[in-house]
Amino acid sequence: MNMNKQTVWLVTMLTLMVVLSAYYIVTGPVEPADQITMDEQTSKSEDVQVKTKEKADKEEKDKKASVDSDSDYFIGYQLQRSSLRSKMTEKYMDVMTDPKASKEELKKAQQKINELMKVDKTESVMEDLIREEGFRDAVVITNEDDFVDVIVQSEKMSKKQVVKLISMVKKQLDVPVDKISIAYKN
Repeated sequence: MNMNKQTVWLVTMLTLMVVLSAYYIVTGPVEPADQITMDEQTSKSEDVQVKTKEKADKEEKDKKASVDSDSDYFIGYQLQRSSLRSKMTEKYMDVMTDPKASKEELKKAQQKINELMKVDKTESVMEDLIREEGFRDAVVITNEDDFVDVIVQSEKMSKKQVVKLISMVKKQLDVPVDKISIAYKN
């Protein structure tokens, strides 16, 4: 019976991963923060127009719908990350429950599980700190080769914000600057 529950759980997680992958393909890649131009920032401020009440109401509805779909993007990334971590943890748990595993294998599996839990916690703390900086949402992904990808929900990012995020990640996660990637998505 226990194996059946694990199978159902695994199939559910795989299905979720496929759905999230399809969502990512449909929404497209994230635009890196360093591709912001000053022209884009100034043109937005110059495009101020007087709007009628009807037009403003319509835009407000569109904006709410857009915010919901943008939040889905970040939730999707977080779910996908959690799913991958769960699979990795399950793999190490299989080693730990294997009666044929050596003491060395058991020790390595326990270390890997502890590392995964530590990384997961630091990513969550980092995401909270980024939200406290005024961003609507964020996802932090620590890759196996110690590269850290940070994606924040924002319409635009200044170079000052990028530098601040990089310094926060460097301080919290103890990662060299050249291994940190900052991007934003509206």
